[in-house]
Amino acid sequence: MGEMADALRGLLESGKLSEEDCLYIERGLGKNVVGLPAKEKEKEKEVDGWASSDEEEEVDEEYRRQVQESWGFDIDVHVRIPERGIYPHELGKRQPPSDISLYGRLGVHCFNFEKGRKLQFMGIPKYNIGFNIWNYYYITVEVKDLVDDSAHILQSSVTGCFPMNGEHLRVLTEICRLKPEKPGEEGDLTQINEEPVDELYRGRMPNFLSEAKPDDRLRFYEVQEQDICENDWLRLYTDFALYCYWRYNEEAFKSCLPAEINKILVETFETHTDPSLKLKSSNAIFHINFTAKSCDYISVVRRTKDGRTGHIILEISTWTNPPSSP
Repeated sequence: MGEMADALRGLLESGKLSEEDCLYIERGLGKNVVGLPAKEKEKEKEVDGWASSDEEEEVDEEYRRQVQESWGFDIDVHVRIPERGIYPHELGKRQPPSDISLYGRLGVHCFNFEKGRKLQFMGIPKYNIGFNIWNYYYITVEVKDLVDDSAHILQSSVTGCFPMNGEHLRVLTEICRLKPEKPGEEGDLTQINEEPVDELYRGRMPNFLSEAKPDDRLRFYEVQEQDICENDWLRLYTDFALYCYWRYNEEAFKSCLPAEINKILVETFETHTDPSLKLKSSNAIFHINFTAKSCDYISVVRRTKDGRTGHIILEISTWTNPPSSP
């Protein structure tokens, strides 16, 4: 739990996490995190209706073991789960909710993007939800390697966060990995750190652009039909853009699928000899114009990476096109 302690301590010191929220996270894990300041561990007063530390809910040891060994991905439905713990959802033959499906596809995209692999999303047999400041989704994804047709299990931890930069939707991944053969072979767990991201990709979301500025064309690349065929994640970004608009009405979102991509303009400050390589930039802004169910939409999707394995951040804003002037 040392990595978790370091992550929480960093958030506490930066002011991004309050002592109360820190306690909530500890309770979600079912234990005090080693290495946190004593005042957080010994806090006695009731916080927002939660009982004092002396009255904390006793946590099932088997649940604790499963969380620690699997990082939250493999939780037995029969163990006793604390109120703010991680809850398993076995799907069987049922389809996952639309957001879970998108999050699972995002995990596959992040893994392929980093590793240069060609894993294809096949389905989601189960997912787990952790409740703290935000909802944390631990998604198990069935994938197929298009190189040799081999089947694998990919695990992705995805969080839907509060908007921070004027965007409508903010989603990030912190774990994207093939399931370890043995528990405990997971490597390092690290938190998102946006400080290394170039300041050109931070702050307020940019406005939608339909055309590259004449004096700044080196920053832009207009996506070609072949690019869309070779990079199916461009359709994923478009689906995220549509979901962003209809995220409070899942049935409306599903009824609008599939969306038709009209135009994508990629904007990046990273330099490439081949303009099409701008698609592979770690940090890039995608200006997407698409149609769904006879309605036109425009969207800005900003992708950033902090350089750490398994991390990707998508910030998304979507609008319907304003009516044309008479």
